Amino acid sequence: MDTETLSAIAAFATAGWVLAVLLQLVDVITGHQVRRAGRAAGTRDRDRVLSWATAVCAIVLILVILGVDYAARLLLDRAELMWGALLLVALIAVVAITALLAARALRRPQTGYQVIRDELRALAGSRLARGRLADYRTWLSAIDARGNDVRRRVVTGRWVRGIPALIALVAFAAAAWLATVNALQPWQAALYLVAAAASVWLAVWGARISLARNLAIHAVHQKQRAEAILMLEDLDRKTPRKVAGLSERVSRALAILREQQGQNNSPQNPGHREG
Repeated sequence: MDTETLSAIAAFATAGWVLAVLLQLVDVITGHQVRRAGRAAGTRDRDRVLSWATAVCAIVLILVILGVDYAARLLLDRAELMWGALLLVALIAVVAITALLAARALRRPQTGYQVIRDELRALAGSRLARGRLADYRTWLSAIDARGNDVRRRVVTGRWVRGIPALIALVAFAAAAWLATVNALQPWQAALYLVAAAASVWLAVWGARISLARNLAIHAVHQKQRAEAILMLEDLDRKTPRKVAGLSERVSRALAILREQQGQNNSPQNPGHREG
């Protein structure tokens, strides 16, 4: 492998590591803030979502700018109209998809335990139909079923936190190879080991904060769920119930009433007058 290729690999790995470390810092800082707020509120962390959306959109914007520059070179310098046009179309699609995902993440409505608890609290003292109570129980079961999604996000987060360290190791391998051919100084290659160590430290720190944050929010969610279940039971006790045998007694009373009305309305036989 020639020196220019190794230099390009090291340069791209360095840029990727810088972006990954920025995301790690966002993860650590926002995770620490949500962990502190989770014990008190337990609401959906809008600030964390906004921070992640801003960081990811900034990275996508940088990549799109580089892609547009490369597409312009294909169109103007190399006169490759087809590949340049396809690249521009692909970049437009990437921008559109990123905007849609960001809007969906920021505008996603709250449908957790807090929302159902607040709605049931507003209905305290009311008498609801059994069908509506069944709808609330179905909603609560749907929220409980999201536990698998949370576990999947936790596992994905663990793997994602290892990406910066892997990028730093790739950059170190390229830098070490360049150092063997005297293209870099040994201390410059050693800096990539420091970068890898920093990435591992941030990954471990972020994982610990994520665990503490998830435990804090889980405790608050379980408290909100227990309150919602108690309110559902209270509303269920106030729901009108059918009395056993009431319909039969009502039918019998109506039948007797109809018989009495029929007897009262029956014509009386007129008496014969004697002459």
